[in-house]
Amino acid sequence: MTEWDTFDPEQLYEAIHEQGPATDAARTVWAFERAIAVARLDPELLRHLLVASVCLVANEQGEPPRTVLEQLFRRSVSDAEWRERFEPLFA
Repeated sequence: MTEWDTFDPEQLYEAIHEQGPATDAARTVWAFERAIAVARLDPELLRHLLVASVCLVANEQGEPPRTVLEQLFRRSVSDAEWRERFEPLFA
């Protein structure tokens, strides 16, 4: 489990920028900055933030939340890439 108060996200941000494109990377880093701030307040709020975000995107797209999650799942990194490349950045 990550100690959010001492977590240094710089390596994570670098990895995100390496994934590109630059505009998407900048937006993703911006979102992580806000999510980490929430985690530092109360890690349990992350689940509520996720639910709220999915519902907002669902409303914007005119799709149910489950469809939004399925679309995001298809775009996410593989389990192997997560374990090898990204998960260690949270340790």
